[in-house]
Amino acid sequence: MYKNALKEDLIRVVENLDGTVKSTDTIAILKTKIENSSTFESDPDFVKTLIKNCIDERVSRNEREVTLEKQKIELTELQLAQLEKEIELQTAKNKALSLNPAAKVEDKQFETNIENMIKSETYIQFAARLTANFQYYCSLRKVNSFESLCDLIISDKLFETLNKETATHIGIREAEDWFRPTDLAKECDIYISSRSGSHKEIPITYGYTQDPFKNRSQNFKPKIKENYPQYLERENKNCFICGDSSHYARDCEKRFKPKESNSHIHNRINVNTLKVESENKIALSSQIYNM
Repeated sequence: MYKNALKEDLIRVVENLDGTVKSTDTIAILKTKIENSSTFESDPDFVKTLIKNCIDERVSRNEREVTLEKQKIELTELQLAQLEKEIELQTAKNKALSLNPAAKVEDKQFETNIENMIKSETYIQFAARLTANFQYYCSLRKVNSFESLCDLIISDKLFETLNKETATHIGIREAEDWFRPTDLAKECDIYISSRSGSHKEIPITYGYTQDPFKNRSQNFKPKIKENYPQYLERENKNCFICGDSSHYARDCEKRFKPKESNSHIHNRINVNTLKVESENKIALSSQIYNM
């Protein structure tokens, strides 16, 4: 009845039989409590089955724990193997970058994201690999504080906004080290200014809208000086509708009336023209006569 039974099994049996267990109770005392219980006297088979079930549950629980530990060990071994491969790839990448800094911009196969997640690995393995890669990357960049980690993230984000030519120049300037955000910004401004021949700041549009005023408030209006005239009045007012010089066409009473012939305007112009021509002819004739 008590075959393969441990003290913890007997304690569970006594508790299930509504008995009390003391910390000083030995296996012999626990057996005595079980055999002297009222349940054992009325139904000994039930007590035997209860003891067997407690033993089986403990054995199953121990087997599950052993299996779980084996799985953890296997997972750790897989992570170590994957980490070794990542280190080899990173070493090859660093070697390639030392030979060709432009590869830092073009090479995308080393990016760690959900797209290059190995199909056969679980999310736990993928998360472990991401963690290992990031830790290795931080060790390469010699990041040993929260402040330096923030600088590294900002510098990487700023580097992503650069075009290929500027990124290649910065990669050559960095060599094996990396620029802090302020230093990187200065290097970019100096290089862009030297290329454009001007010290005018060039806006960065990568990752933002192409129109810097696109998200501006619709109620925004440029400030206008109060004393600055909104429009200038012309001195000569000539209405092209009626020909009067006392008002503009926009104020003309005939503006919205049915169109009439404007021949009187043209006649007035023609009369003035003929008058000038006749005066010129008279002056010319007098000059000839005096000669």
